[in-house]
Amino acid sequence: MTSLFPAEDPGLERRRQIEHKQAVLVQLGDQLRGLTTAEQITDAASSLCGMAMQATRAGYGVVDEVDELVDVRPEWRRDAATESVAGVHRFRDFGSYIDNLHRGEVVSIADVALDPRTSPHRQAFRNLGITALLNVPLMRAGQLKGLLLVHDDKPRTWTPEEIAFAHGVADRTWAAMATADAVAQLRALNERLEREVQQRTADRNRLWQLSTDLNVITRFDGEITAANPAWERVLGWHEGELLGRTLFELIHPDDRPQVVEATVALGAGAPFPPLETRCRHHDGSYRSISWSAATGDGLIFAAGRDVSAAKALQLAEEKLRQSQKLEAVGQLTGGVAHDFNNLLTVISTSVALLRRPATSPERRERAIDAIARTVTRAARLTGQLLAFARRQALTPSVFDAAHNVEAIVDMIGTLVGARIEVVTDMAPGCFIDADSGQFDTAIVNLAVNARDAMDGAGRLSVTVRRVDELPALRLHAAEQGDYVAVSVTDTGCGIGPDELQRIFEPFYTTKPVGQGTGLGLSQVFGFAKQSGGDVEVRSTVGQGTSFTLYFPLAGAGMTQAVDATPARALEDAARGGTVLIIEDNPEVAEAVDATLKELGYATVLVTDAGQALMVLDSGWDRFSAVFSDVVMAGMDGVALAREIRQRWSKLPVVLTSGYSHVLVEQADHGFPLIAKPYDVDTLAQAMLAAIDGDGVRPLPPGHAGLPVALRSFLDDAQAETRRQAELDALQILDTPPEAAFDDLVRMAADICGTPIALVSLIDRGRQWFKAKVGLEATETPREFAFCEHAIQQPDQLMVVEDATKDHRFASNPLVTSDPNIRFYAGAPLVSSAGFALGTLCVIAPSSRQLDGRQSEMLRHLAEEAVKRLEQRRDRLRQTP
Repeated sequence: MTSLFPAEDPGLERRRQIEHKQAVLVQLGDQLRGLTTAEQITDAASSLCGMAMQATRAGYGVVDEVDELVDVRPEWRRDAATESVAGVHRFRDFGSYIDNLHRGEVVSIADVALDPRTSPHRQAFRNLGITALLNVPLMRAGQLKGLLLVHDDKPRTWTPEEIAFAHGVADRTWAAMATADAVAQLRALNERLEREVQQRTADRNRLWQLSTDLNVITRFDGEITAANPAWERVLGWHEGELLGRTLFELIHPDDRPQVVEATVALGAGAPFPPLETRCRHHDGSYRSISWSAATGDGLIFAAGRDVSAAKALQLAEEKLRQSQKLEAVGQLTGGVAHDFNNLLTVISTSVALLRRPATSPERRERAIDAIARTVTRAARLTGQLLAFARRQALTPSVFDAAHNVEAIVDMIGTLVGARIEVVTDMAPGCFIDADSGQFDTAIVNLAVNARDAMDGAGRLSVTVRRVDELPALRLHAAEQGDYVAVSVTDTGCGIGPDELQRIFEPFYTTKPVGQGTGLGLSQVFGFAKQSGGDVEVRSTVGQGTSFTLYFPLAGAGMTQAVDATPARALEDAARGGTVLIIEDNPEVAEAVDATLKELGYATVLVTDAGQALMVLDSGWDRFSAVFSDVVMAGMDGVALAREIRQRWSKLPVVLTSGYSHVLVEQADHGFPLIAKPYDVDTLAQAMLAAIDGDGVRPLPPGHAGLPVALRSFLDDAQAETRRQAELDALQILDTPPEAAFDDLVRMAADICGTPIALVSLIDRGRQWFKAKVGLEATETPREFAFCEHAIQQPDQLMVVEDATKDHRFASNPLVTSDPNIRFYAGAPLVSSAGFALGTLCVIAPSSRQLDGRQSEMLRHLAEEAVKRLEQRRDRLRQTP
């Protein structure tokens, strides 16, 4: 029988379902736009999805991918009878389909009992009322973060349209959740920022209220718009009285111009300069205020600190210092008067004896000797005073402090006596730039003080070492750097804390009357400070005292002073000629004039630099030399000497002074200097040395008056002393072989094609081999060393192609016998300080030559050897 109604088109029904689901998606989008939390979003999406798909339940789960857990949030259920699956579940308890989800694949299972991924766990699904399931993974950055789940309690084949619909719901929900999360984060950020702004505003308000400094906001015309409570506490003005006033009204009239100038500059964008003004108190008095200010939003923000008390304290301290200065001057005056009166008494009585006709020749000779000794004592006294005042014209030179101590240690032993044991500990290479004589005097002064502190019995230790810091002393902060520390330590009675504060004061002494002048330690202190160092004192009463002098370690390349006492007979000390004398003291000028004439010179005497230049302008070439005092009115002697050097470079200048701040401040003036008082021999030798020279080069300390050949010999000796110290500092001599250097000599032998290669270091009486190939000996006498000749020209490669034909080496035992050297090539090992310490050399028993490449490689290997030597030294220094 034919139906009265035609059958419905299946395609039409499918289109209706698709249109319905699309409408649901549109509806979902509309609903999600008004939602702000993840719970609201998932609830809305779950209910629409579950109803549209006519499922048993629908919901969302958050996935822990590492532990493979899913936290199912409260889901939509078809009716109350449907059991909830909300809660945390382990994926593997329900099968293996999580592997699909990890890969971002949709899981659609029509019947969990039949699908191989879930069938082994069908009972777990049955317990939850799940027969068919659809899971859509929610991925972020390739990671599984969540899923949309749809369940049915009957077997069900999920159509492509349903899967697509579920995808659409999941995508929209995921996007809405991300948006909601971002909005929530932004809202939280805004709330946090708002709280911080409120907190900072409250903090600033508290600072504004609590600050003891004056805080004020003004317009650029000075009108005050806000003032903090400190104004009332400091200046007596409360804010109500200040608002509407100009700040300029409160500034002292004399200070207003600079305040206006600073305000204008601030408005033009310039920084606010440090400014201190007087501000009027409410009672009409003034306070000193130190200001700082900045601009912003068309206003000036200023802060002022009351420095009235600090200025009063500063003034009080200045008065105290002045009082202390006056007290020190009083002590100084009394001490100097006492000592000089004693000296003048000796001179006065001796002169009186000389004036008496009846005085015998022997007594006359003794009187003359007494005057000479007294002059020497007076010079020593003034030298100590100037050293304390740091105004002595020292003659600095570079010398090894350890060497100087060793040179005077026998004298110290004699001074302190046999019952005091003297021990020394000297480190090598402790070069300092100071006055050698004053250094020795300082050490002797400390040793004598130590002797007295030990009452003639005990132990005296003198150590010289390098340190890397000048410690904090007398309110001065510690300074990092290379220093030489010279310590004199005794086992005596020690110094009490009260006395320790005064020991460097001039004429302060704890010794009985007649046993000390109180200038010894002041000389030590002044000398150390003037030499760029300081003095540290550590003392324990009953145990002993240690004085440590610190000096900056002398830089490389400086010349070491050699103690040389020139011996020249007075009758040989003159060369004739004319000397221009500049001296403004009539008595001294008369004495110098008479002395130079006695020595055979003609003289021209003027009293100042201006007259001297006029005389020289009229004919400088008639003079053999210029002899000038340093301290003069107008142009000083150093400035005059430099002017003469610039205009008449061939004319030698000799300076003399007993004291000058110019010499202290310009110790490197570069002119020969003789200190007052001086004797005739010293003057004669200084003039002769200047005239014998070229008139341009200054005389180095200790070399004045020496013949040119002897000066050259001494210069060579100094250079060798420094070179040897540099070698000792490497700590390389007599150490075992090291691969770092053995590799270099093997390379040298291979490159140059020689059987022997050496790293040879020239020591005091030998050449010692740090690395060698092809030779059994470890050292040879220095007098036979080819390398001794090589280091004399440190910038050249020394090559001897045939030693038997070289007059320097033909009879050398190393040539005439084993190892029968014929060929030698040595590249000097030149340290970074410029000293040639040895060579990297190659040797052969037959004559040969080096080509350009071999020569260059030998130089390169020598440079590498020096680099490794110095790196090794630096590592040793860093090792505790």
